[in-house]
Amino acid sequence: MVFLKINNIGYNNHHGAEFCIYRPSGSGDNLLLLIKTPAIFNLNGEDVTAQKNSFILYREGTTQFYRSNGGEYANDWFHFSFSDDELSVFTELGIPFDTVIPLGDIGNLSALIKNMSIEFFADAPHRDESVELYMRLFFIKLSDKLHAPQNIASSHYDKMSAVRSRIYSIPQYNWSIDALARELSMSKSHFEHMYKQLFGISVMNEVINSRLEYAKFILSSSDTPINQIAEMCGYNNDIHFMRQFKSRLGLTPSQYRTQHRLIKN
Repeated sequence: MVFLKINNIGYNNHHGAEFCIYRPSGSGDNLLLLIKTPAIFNLNGEDVTAQKNSFILYREGTTQFYRSNGGEYANDWFHFSFSDDELSVFTELGIPFDTVIPLGDIGNLSALIKNMSIEFFADAPHRDESVELYMRLFFIKLSDKLHAPQNIASSHYDKMSAVRSRIYSIPQYNWSIDALARELSMSKSHFEHMYKQLFGISVMNEVINSRLEYAKFILSSSDTPINQIAEMCGYNNDIHFMRQFKSRLGLTPSQYRTQHRLIKN
């Protein structure tokens, strides 16, 4: 079952200076805009100027009234719906509704929307599940961006965030803390300290989490044997994989598959 569902999506759309959207009762769903050029938003009857590289998350039912700021208007966007149980996710992540917020560098977020768009328009058997995974990662990354510690230079945050994205994109890779630290011209101890300060988790625990998240997805969406899943997730030993899975999640891989599978025989 999909709890976050994309209804429509657009990546890197461009419009002329006359661009204007006015939906008095909203669009019938929720709308995320990643704003790439200056624009004007009317919120509660007042015009608010949005800087480029900002975002707004419109709640279902909110009036949507925005336009270009005299020049070209460009954005990424997606309309989506979610179950009542999912509303708390946005509160927990600290993502507000109906507010224009500047973000700075939006390259990673825009790339995720591009990937979401590719998955959304693909004719794949598990398209909705794949899109939902991308959407959840998008909101996690958006939350990270919103709540990065203010005393850490944004350039450091962007670099560390890129490392985090790579870890989740290639969970099976044999990640080396020493190598990652060298890439960023940091000592190992400084790299580990900054990563923990930024994301609240150690690098190695992040690697483990990324592997287990990938394993959960494969378990719930395929009949791939457990030993193959262990290898696909970067484990050299399937016994170690099963022990770590059970230790972290409280279920064996087989038990998790039984309870969460998306494919019914």
